[in-house]
Amino acid sequence: MKLPELKEKLKSKYIVRVVAGVLTIALVGTGIGATAVFAEKNSTAVTAEADSTTGSSKDADDIADKLMDSVSLKDNDADKDESVYLISDANGNVNKTIVVDHLKNKDKKDTLEDASNLSDIENVKGKEKFTQSGDKLTWQAGGKDIYYQGTATEEPPVTQKVTYYLDGKEISPEDLAGKSGKVKIRFDYTNTTSYTETVNGEKQTVSVPFAAITGLVLGDGFENIEVTNGKAEVSDSSSVVLGYALPGLKNSLGIKDKDLDGDVNIPEYMEMTADVKNFSMPAAMTFVVNASDYVSTDGIDTSDLDDMINDLKDASTQLQDGSKTLAEGTDTLTDGLSTLQSKLGTFASGVGTLQSGLKTYTDGVSTLSGGLNKLNSNVPTLSNGITTLNSSAKSLNDGVALLNATVSAKFTDSEKKTLLDQVHSTLESQKSEIEKQAQTTVASQKTAIQKQAQSTVADQKEDIEKKAQAAVDDQKEQIKSVAAETVKQQETEIKNQAASAVEQEFTSGKTDYITNEAKKQLASIKPVIESGVKAQFVQKMAEKNPAITDYDSAKTFFDQNVGMKDGAAEACVNEQIDTIINNLAGSVASTAKDASKIAAGEAAYTAASQTAGEAAYTGASLAAGTAAYTAARQTAGEAAYAGASLAATTAAYTGAVSGAEQATITSAEQTKATVAASINQKQANGYSLVTGMKALADGTQTLYNSVPTLTSGIKQLVDGSNTLVANNAQLNSGASQLADGTNQIVSGVDQLTTGSHTLSEGAHTLADGMVQFNEEGINKILDAYNGDLKPFTDKLQAVIDAGEEYQTYSAIADGQTGSVKFIYKLASIDAKADSDK
Repeated sequence: MKLPELKEKLKSKYIVRVVAGVLTIALVGTGIGATAVFAEKNSTAVTAEADSTTGSSKDADDIADKLMDSVSLKDNDADKDESVYLISDANGNVNKTIVVDHLKNKDKKDTLEDASNLSDIENVKGKEKFTQSGDKLTWQAGGKDIYYQGTATEEPPVTQKVTYYLDGKEISPEDLAGKSGKVKIRFDYTNTTSYTETVNGEKQTVSVPFAAITGLVLGDGFENIEVTNGKAEVSDSSSVVLGYALPGLKNSLGIKDKDLDGDVNIPEYMEMTADVKNFSMPAAMTFVVNASDYVSTDGIDTSDLDDMINDLKDASTQLQDGSKTLAEGTDTLTDGLSTLQSKLGTFASGVGTLQSGLKTYTDGVSTLSGGLNKLNSNVPTLSNGITTLNSSAKSLNDGVALLNATVSAKFTDSEKKTLLDQVHSTLESQKSEIEKQAQTTVASQKTAIQKQAQSTVADQKEDIEKKAQAAVDDQKEQIKSVAAETVKQQETEIKNQAASAVEQEFTSGKTDYITNEAKKQLASIKPVIESGVKAQFVQKMAEKNPAITDYDSAKTFFDQNVGMKDGAAEACVNEQIDTIINNLAGSVASTAKDASKIAAGEAAYTAASQTAGEAAYTGASLAAGTAAYTAARQTAGEAAYAGASLAATTAAYTGAVSGAEQATITSAEQTKATVAASINQKQANGYSLVTGMKALADGTQTLYNSVPTLTSGIKQLVDGSNTLVANNAQLNSGASQLADGTNQIVSGVDQLTTGSHTLSEGAHTLADGMVQFNEEGINKILDAYNGDLKPFTDKLQAVIDAGEEYQTYSAIADGQTGSVKFIYKLASIDAKADSDK
């Protein structure tokens, strides 16, 4: 590899990895959830020209890997975590800066010391108080973390400028809202920080390594979105653009665009273009983070590279010595191969004997397997038969046991109820006939029953009348109460009738009379009304002309500018006064009418309530005796007949039900006892039907339980034999392959013996070439490292040091560590409003 290629390889590879790591961790660290937008090119190392440096590319890779191994993730364990929110217009100009600080109370202290140059400081997550002396703050933490916010006016370390274009011409965001065409939006970022760091005795002026990540949420109507230094995510519901930049990093490292290959870029701006209809951008935010907050560089030390260069030099010496040893070893290999060649003949003969014996063994295994498979094929038939037998025996036994339990037990209340329900159902169907017969018997005696009842009522006439009169007297208060309640229920109707009469009276002239009388009374307060109207008139005219202060000037202004004639103001004022008096007089008449209607209604209702009770009692007392006797005589005959008919039908049906219930229960109990004795009677073999079925079921279950063991044993034999048969072909094939391989080994050893002689000659040539490689290749790599790479790593170390020094935007207490991130919130651009909405 030539020296310029080696230098560019190390530069590009290291920068790509550092930038990729910084941006990826920054994106994840700020919670955006994006993936790394930089990645190392997937290709092999640059192929070296065929010269004296061939073979050195691996060592160059190792040097770059050594640099990259010192860059790793680190935990954010800062004492003070600061978030700076910059509220901006759509062009990126900051209008307000709000800072939120989180003080971590790792040791649960009662007080926390802090420093801040913010204004309007307030606790946003608790009630802890603080005292302030200049920039020094002391918080009464009580063992808790502190969260507070304030405002600031200092310029942020990274500024952004947002420029909008429509169809190639620059346009303001306000004018772009709602427009259609080819839109371009460009974010330019400027890193305003400058730090001078001393590395290895040399001063380096660099910027803090900030990473800027911008996210845009686009409105509907965006198509053909293209992003420079970023990517677009488009879905049916939204379009989101993510852009990125590392402002100031190229200048800090002294790198030009030409130093980077086509797959690597360190951008300082983001740009997107799209075809848009009705432009809007609901949201735009930029996150700026310090890469040193997320990347650990404790391991970067050029002394490590010095050690590696020394190791490379030592390794080349070892390679030179090893090549000599290799040449000597190849001579020994050649002698050993000659001995191996002479022994391979005996080994080939033994392989042939093994192949013949394996053929006899595999033929026997095939015969055994055939017999076992035939036996196994009949096992399912046997198993199915036993299963059917066992299931049938169990069903029979369960049926007999259920029958025995049923006939042996007494009828339960529930079973008796079922039998009686059946009896009742049968009798219910005959109920009409039973009742009809009873009613026919009573009907033949109807006339005699009615006469007897009426005669009895006539004998008791005087007594019935006295009881009716006494009943009315006993209910006197109740009768009055009912009458009063009736009047109360008609209260609304009574009052409405009275109000209607009053309404008619007012309609016929009383309203006009009261109105005229009210106007006469209101004449006494007309000056007061006139004064108020004029004051209001002056106030209204003063609203039109602030120079107006009194009624005369207001009247003059009105006549000249509003009424457009003399006397217009007086006419307007008098008209308002008359209107007010007429309205007041009308209100008096209306109020009088409403009061009269209410009074009339109440009077009518009170009179009705007071007279209704006595009138109702008197009427009831006069009519009660006669009505009671007449009603008793008219109803006695029919009531006596109806009662006799109902009693006869009820008694007939009840008697029939009682007799049927007793007969049914007795008969069913006798039947159950007979069946129970029959199935439990022992036969000549010593078993009854119940005990015999139990014994049969137990026997078939034992037989059924043995089937799995038999089936499993046969299955294991079949599987074993099948496995042996399956391996037959493999065994025979293996034996053949072994025989073929042995022949190939014999042939190969012959070739290996010939090759070992060639290898020996090449090893001696390699030993001679390593001397030349060490002198012409390794020494040039050492010169390249000492000449160009060490200054580059010094600049990189200065960038990292600057990032670690920048820990706060506001201020930080002595001895504290800090971490800060910036969130720029741009004003949205609405298609229906200006960009500052």
